[in-house]
Parts: sequence; structure tokens; C-alpha cells
Amino acid sequence: SSLASLSICYKAPGGAVDEDIQPWFRFAESDLVSAETLHQAGKELNALFHLQQAVEKTLKATLIKVTGAFPPRTHNLQELLRRSELQPTPEQTRLLVDLTKAYTDSRYPEQWGDTSPEVSKEQTERLIAASKDFIAWLRQKL
Repeated sequence: SSLASLSICYKAPGGAVDEDIQPWFRFAESDLVSAETLHQAGKELNALFHLQQAVEKTLKATLIKVTGAFPPRTHNLQELLRRSELQPTPEQTRLLVDLTKAYTDSRYPEQWGDTSPEVSKEQTERLIAASKDFIAWLRQKL
């Protein structure tokens, strides 16, 4: 299961669990499991909503760890990464753009016009894989 594969145990200096970021990682793990479950059920747009949330919460945990401050109230993944001062690859930047758009598409149906956005199973699979890689990359930076 992806939950087991993303089991997270971050330690602050001295070995104590960092209480400020643990809840963010637990919720991120839950969102990732939700994304995969919804994807398996063919609910691609809802899956992408939870996938974006998993990445957002991981980025916010990273910001807390890096800055010591509560993260800003934004869903813009590129802005969150910029504030972390980490240097993403072009592929990671594209992922954040795609996930931010999927989040907006899934949350605000008034933008759809007459039809909801179409998302293929293949697109969702690609974004899930890329998001897992990105989350692992973030974890390595802590």
C-alpha cells in the first residue's frame, strides 16, 4: 500500500519527533491514499484534488521546518515551493503547475462552462507517480 511505502517519521535535531510537522505529513499521506482510491474508482478529477492536497501539505510541512513559521494560506504550489527556497527541476515545476490547475478545476465548477474537464486515467497515473517522486524529493530535503 502507498500508505506503508510513504510511512514518515521525521526527527528534529536530538531525535525528538517534530510535533509541528507530523500532522501535516499524516494528512498528506491520507490525501495520497484518497487520490489512489479515487483513481482506482475512475474518479480522476476528485483524485487529482486529493493529489494536489497531498503535495500542498507536504510543501507546507517543509516550509514549517525551513522557516519555523506557519505556512501562508495559499493553494499555489509554485508559490509554496518558491518560499521554501528549494530548486525544482523543470519537470517538478510542470507538475506543480498541472496540480494547481487540477485543484482549481476540481474545486470551482463555474469555470467549466458547459462541460467538466476531462482527465484520463493515464494522466492521473502519470501525476500520481510524479507526485510521489516529488514528495520523496521533499522528504530528502528535511
